[in-house]
Amino acid sequence: MEDLELKRVIKELDKLIKSNPDSRELKRALAVKLALQGWIYSMIATTLNVSKSFITKWQKKFKSAGIEGIKFSYKGSQSYLSREEKQAVIAWLQQQEHWDLSELECYLIEQYDVVFQSPTSYYSLLAEAKISCCKAQKKNPRKDPEVVKKKNQEIQFILEKFMPKIKSGEVTVYAVDEVHLLEGDLISHLWGDSQKRLKIPIINEKNRQTSYGALELINQELIVRAYQAGNSDSTVDFIQELIKLNPEKQIIIFWDGAAYHRSELIRCLLETINQDLPPQEWKVTCYLFAPYAPENNPIESVWLSLKSLLRRCYRFCRNFTIMKRLFKLLVDLKLFTFPNIKNYDAFSCLI
Repeated sequence: MEDLELKRVIKELDKLIKSNPDSRELKRALAVKLALQGWIYSMIATTLNVSKSFITKWQKKFKSAGIEGIKFSYKGSQSYLSREEKQAVIAWLQQQEHWDLSELECYLIEQYDVVFQSPTSYYSLLAEAKISCCKAQKKNPRKDPEVVKKKNQEIQFILEKFMPKIKSGEVTVYAVDEVHLLEGDLISHLWGDSQKRLKIPIINEKNRQTSYGALELINQELIVRAYQAGNSDSTVDFIQELIKLNPEKQIIIFWDGAAYHRSELIRCLLETINQDLPPQEWKVTCYLFAPYAPENNPIESVWLSLKSLLRRCYRFCRNFTIMKRLFKLLVDLKLFTFPNIKNYDAFSCLI
């Protein structure tokens, strides 16, 4: 396949992957894309937890019919459950304490070979079963809108001061944050009795991994490195990694006020790096976002996009090792949506 044609089909596959497809379609598209990019079948099979015949099958389907070849044959909005089948599904739902959306999808596929075109059909079943569907959201009562506004204005002032160097490529601007990958991250929506608060037991707290991420706000490149934990040592190592990637540039970092971002070890590192240089020529300069306002950090949107894709693969993640491997794959293949920087008050001047 010629380079231009390969780029075209890869772009088509990326479009399908980012459209939040059914988890089976997602896995097919990933297998085909990796094969087209030259991955050996054994590596794809290990990474996606599939067989080599699975890869061959969907490669042939894609070659003969394109994107449509790896999509489901189910079309339209009609229900594929009979009245009796629907009542059986509702009875099954009412017997459960709580389930992820993927569990219901998997149950319908395995029991009735049914896939709905729209998530609304799944939610309708839940409503008929008189089961509530909710998603937990974090809200910190200590967040002060006035402090957030003032901090955003300060960041704008800082960026405008460095704008000539930013535009010339002498300064790189990063939004930095850590993501803590937990097995519980695979649970997006839980269903249960609407009169009871759901409590999820934590079986093994050791099943977690911390990754540091830096979103370059001009070219929108994402740098991710995995660590055992978020702490001063990991933070020092990550900053040094950013310096290696930008040997001739100044670096500006925006991040939250986590204790290990402000530790003595970090201060010593910055003093050593910047030495006796005037502030406007420091190699690395770090600034804080407003406290208790993570939504002001654009990389949070990237983490949400990645976790949403990961949840689509829920039933394929047989263990935490596969979950971590898939997360890395999604990052490496850039299968996430970059945030629109102009929607962030502090960084809108960069557009």
